[in-house]
Amino acid sequence: MDAEHWLSNERRLIERDEWTPPKERAAERKARSVTVGEYAERWIEFRNVKPRTRSMYNDLLRLHIKPKLGKVPMGSLTPDAVRVWFASLGTEHTRRNSHAYGLLNAICNTAVADSLIERNPCQLPRVMNPARKREPVILTPAEIAALADAIQPARLKALVLLSAWCGVRWGEVSELRRKDISVDCTVLTVARAVTRRDKEYRVDTPKSGKGRAVVIPPHIRPIVKAHMKTVGSSPESLLFPAASGGHMNDRVFSREYFANALKAIGKDGVRVHDLRHFAGTQTARVGNLVETMGRLGHSTVKASLAYQAVVTGRDHEVADALSKLATDDTPTT
Repeated sequence: MDAEHWLSNERRLIERDEWTPPKERAAERKARSVTVGEYAERWIEFRNVKPRTRSMYNDLLRLHIKPKLGKVPMGSLTPDAVRVWFASLGTEHTRRNSHAYGLLNAICNTAVADSLIERNPCQLPRVMNPARKREPVILTPAEIAALADAIQPARLKALVLLSAWCGVRWGEVSELRRKDISVDCTVLTVARAVTRRDKEYRVDTPKSGKGRAVVIPPHIRPIVKAHMKTVGSSPESLLFPAASGGHMNDRVFSREYFANALKAIGKDGVRVHDLRHFAGTQTARVGNLVETMGRLGHSTVKASLAYQAVVTGRDHEVADALSKLATDDTPTT
């Protein structure tokens, strides 16, 4: 009798031209019962990401997604609902809004794969690539040298130069240890990075997920060698510890040491991360795309392509090089 009742219902749906596979109907019922907030929480819980990334996801979900969309059933999440939600985030924090939208988009992609929804309702164009609100300030080599000379205490001079000429991120340079510098101070190994979250320091892999070896430019090697004499003898000794020991606080460095040095050379408004932009532009002047990616530890070509495009005078250098090819009779390989 149960089978006949089921078959009767299926025939009725066929006659009304409303029939869909039972598996799809079960997924729709599940989607109507599972809310965006519930599904997103499970998505984050079982995502294979670093602890800091998971913490960021949870903050975005709690503060910016759940208040408007948390109780909406997954099956009822429409492009219009996503558009209204995104508009409610405002226009002041474009980078934060981009991250929140990107998280929702990734969650909905998984929901499509799980057959909870037929298609991803996140259809807004160019939302995940917002324009910069602030362009990086690129110092000149002479200004980098002056900045390194001005920073106090003097033990941080090598930190500035390694950040600028080797392109190491703050989390990478503040985790450098004696074992990461070759004996002759020619090679820097970037194998780890430290992040600070809720007053806790956590050591993990670099942002790209893998380490890299960076050759230190010869003109700063004497300064690095002199600095190594001040570092503890243990291979695990930090190159740039805080005054009280342990990892240096990024806010203390940027707001005190770095800011005072910038003021001394008359270059207010530069951020610590701008040193990495300096490294990118200088590397792009002498290296190709692959070399720039390798030196800076980029996992995608997008960031390195930006450096290749913004180098001032690079087009003139390319033109000069072409003329040299036209006048050089020496065979090339």
